[in-house]
Amino acid sequence: CIVWILILMALLVRLALLALLRPTGAVTLALQGGGIRALASDAGLVAGIARVSHLSHLSHNESIYKQSGDSDQTKMDTLNVMRVLQNFDTVSSVSGSSWFAAELFFSNSFVELLKGIASSPFTASVQFDQQWIQPWLLATDVQEPKFDGIQSLVRLWVKLLLGTGDEDTIFLAQFFFASGLSWNHFVDVLLKSTAGISVNRQMGSTPVSGASHTWLVDHTVLLPTSGACIRQGKLIFPRVTYGAAADGVLPAYLPAKFSIKLGSGNSSAPLSYIAQPEEPIQFNFRGLCLGCGSASSGALYVDMANGSLINSTGAFPVVQTVAASSAVFGSAIGGFVFSEIAAQLTAEVAVWIGTKGFEAADELYDTLQSHVDADLMSELGKTAFHALIDGGFSDGTGIAQAVSAGASEVVVVLNSFSTNQPEYVAQLFQGGTVVKPAVPKELFPVFQSPSASAVQTAFTEFETLKLHNSSYLKVIAFGKIQATTAENKFFGIQGGRDVTLNIINICSELSIGFLANFENYGHLVQEVALTISDPANRDVVLSQLMPLFDSSLNSFRSFQSTPPLRRQFI
Repeated sequence: CIVWILILMALLVRLALLALLRPTGAVTLALQGGGIRALASDAGLVAGIARVSHLSHLSHNESIYKQSGDSDQTKMDTLNVMRVLQNFDTVSSVSGSSWFAAELFFSNSFVELLKGIASSPFTASVQFDQQWIQPWLLATDVQEPKFDGIQSLVRLWVKLLLGTGDEDTIFLAQFFFASGLSWNHFVDVLLKSTAGISVNRQMGSTPVSGASHTWLVDHTVLLPTSGACIRQGKLIFPRVTYGAAADGVLPAYLPAKFSIKLGSGNSSAPLSYIAQPEEPIQFNFRGLCLGCGSASSGALYVDMANGSLINSTGAFPVVQTVAASSAVFGSAIGGFVFSEIAAQLTAEVAVWIGTKGFEAADELYDTLQSHVDADLMSELGKTAFHALIDGGFSDGTGIAQAVSAGASEVVVVLNSFSTNQPEYVAQLFQGGTVVKPAVPKELFPVFQSPSASAVQTAFTEFETLKLHNSSYLKVIAFGKIQATTAENKFFGIQGGRDVTLNIINICSELSIGFLANFENYGHLVQEVALTISDPANRDVVLSQLMPLFDSSLNSFRSFQSTPPLRRQFI
């Protein structure tokens, strides 16, 4: 009897250890960055999927289908938007999709907005405009003449900085510069006005009901060898810069992620911040002014802050972690010309952090803008002061960090300009071409097979949905890619792992550029939600898309063997 008890105890211990060693994001949702277009695409998809899921459960359980497009509020009252995420252990988000994830996880009003769109998709544009766009415009108080007047300058600036820029990126840059805000404040106003998320809301605080996931907020650490501008006077002087050094190869843009188990309080991060926490990194600071001198941080480990960032993740403000993920213009501080332009515009484009966290780094940055002396230079070194920028400067799809966290299956939501573009996924594969010219080539590949050219071919063979009277939505394409990982030290990925990528690409052409066109984002939300729930797409949505989000609908695959019903899905 004692022997059997000991055997049972040993078995339980082994099972417990295996559970601890199990990859954290076995099934992960990866949301590509892309500013407001990403948020609008995500919102339309989640609302559309939530509607289909709800109506499918009703029809399955009660044999009820709607006969018209009008919403039956009685049947929609029990709709649960968060059911859309029930299949996922982890959500990996980048840039504008990190805005979306923050609002989905921490804002009941935003969840209610999505529920309203799911309940009445024909009025989605009006709902999104009234409850999201207009509150943001009112809060930022951007004046139309100023916004429209800087369009030509911003187009040139974006092209020089990023090499290319679609209409959405240019629009976002216009709005940012016209607002006169720092990037932190810009995101603070966005989350507060559109979702009621205050600057004091912490990552570990209680989320909305149904949000119990591990959230990866993907971003990039800016690690130039020298010259990243912290302070630059309008006549160049005084000028304070920093650079980074390491024993081995150190890319100028290093992938990083804040991770949190939602609702875990002031807890430490469940996953590593960077891929090589044991490798020392040092920050060096230079001052070009009388009496400034120089300073150094000394060797730093774990998270470039000797563990203080990982240990404090639960207490970090949601606003600033999301701002770091989305600081799309933050790379400007790495170049003299761009930092000079930023100085002239008094624009703070990066998000700053150090061993004492975001708030202390912000205070130090503000002090440096008024004066520079040897004591402040020393404080830069002591606190390992440095910049965080958009996750798109390492991997904008969210795929690499999802795989790094252990995902064996990833549902990837992309948002592309106009066509079913494979470039940002293909660059992760062997033989791929890096899309943004500044992104270090040594960050890739993430996958050794298939080849990048095979991925590009696969995208051309993706299935597409029939669009529902769309003006801005051009394509919703989806397909599956079976991949094998490559050894990648910068993302911390072991080679030889099999990963399934289920890709959904929402492609739109918003034709924006003037403030009056802001409402086009609401039209995009509506067109995505209506296309997902269009009866013309019913069979393929139920059989191929819905099981990715709601595993209980796997049994609905049998619908394909029955004659299609000509009843309204919407």
